[in-house]
Amino acid sequence: MERMDEEFRALVQKEDPEMYAVIARHPALHLPSPRPPFEALVRIVAGQQLSVKAAATVVSRVEASLDGHVTPQQVSAAGPDVLRRAGLSGAKSRSVMAIAQFAGTDAVHLDRLLESPWEDARATLLQIKGIGPWSVDMFAMFGLGMADVFASGDLGLRVAMETHLNLEPKQKPAVYDQRALSWRPYRTLASLHLWHSLKPDAERFVD
Repeated sequence: MERMDEEFRALVQKEDPEMYAVIARHPALHLPSPRPPFEALVRIVAGQQLSVKAAATVVSRVEASLDGHVTPQQVSAAGPDVLRRAGLSGAKSRSVMAIAQFAGTDAVHLDRLLESPWEDARATLLQIKGIGPWSVDMFAMFGLGMADVFASGDLGLRVAMETHLNLEPKQKPAVYDQRALSWRPYRTLASLHLWHSLKPDAERFVD
C-alpha cells in the first residue's frame, strides 16, 4: 500500500505539480480495507448527509440493533421500525430494506453482481431506492477498496479542490471530473489526500 502512495506522488509530481504541492508533506495514505459488500452499503446509507462523527454514531447504533450481524437476513428480520429506532430516517430505513431485498439470502445476488464489470454493477446499484451516485462512489472506495474512483458529487472534495487547486467555486461536476483525470489510476488515493488537506495543519503534515 505504501508503494501505491509513492507511485501516486511520482505521477502527480509529473502530471499535476499544483496537486503535488498540496500533498508533498502529507503522511503516506492507504486505500480503505474492503468490507463485506452488504455491510458496506448499509453503512454508507446510514451515513448519508451526516458528518463523519455523526455517521459513526448512527452506524454503531444500527449495528447494535442488528446484534452486530449486518446481513440481509438480520435486516429483514429486524424490519424498518428497528432501523428507525436506531437512528435512521424513514427514507434511509426503506433504502436499507430495499438493499436487503436486492442482496438476497447471504447477499448472494449482490456478490454475483460485483463479479460484473464495475460500470455495469454501478448502473444496477443506482436503480436501488436511496442509492445515488455519491453512495455508489463511496461504496466503491470504502466498501470495495477500489483504487481509481472519484466522486465529484462529494462536497468535501469540491471544497478541497477549490481551496487548494484554484478551481472556481460551485462548478459543474464535469469540471472536477476533468481535473481528476490526471490522477488516474489513483483517483481514490487522490481523494484521500484531498480530504486530508481539509484537516488543521497540526494534523495534516509530517514533521
